[in-house]
Amino acid sequence: MISIVDQVSHITHPLVSSLYLKKDPGKRRQGETVLVIETNFSEQEEDHESFDSHLLDLLLDLQDLKDQAESRVGKLDRIDIRSC
Repeated sequence: MISIVDQVSHITHPLVSSLYLKKDPGKRRQGETVLVIETNFSEQEEDHESFDSHLLDLLLDLQDLKDQAESRVGKLDRIDIRSC
């Protein structure tokens, strides 16, 4: 079972609609702490080049987003990106 643990607030990015943490039961006894990034752009956009461009911009900023999140919530095991 996957459960949302907490919304991550005070971290903003123009391509991110929301950030939250979830505990994902996995191979480890305590499960994984996962940062979920929900984008505000869709993979269903008619212009696929636009989607690729948005995704590339987000990936280039991913380390900064991870660092900001870890400074607020502690170590992350994984990051999931969900497009809307």
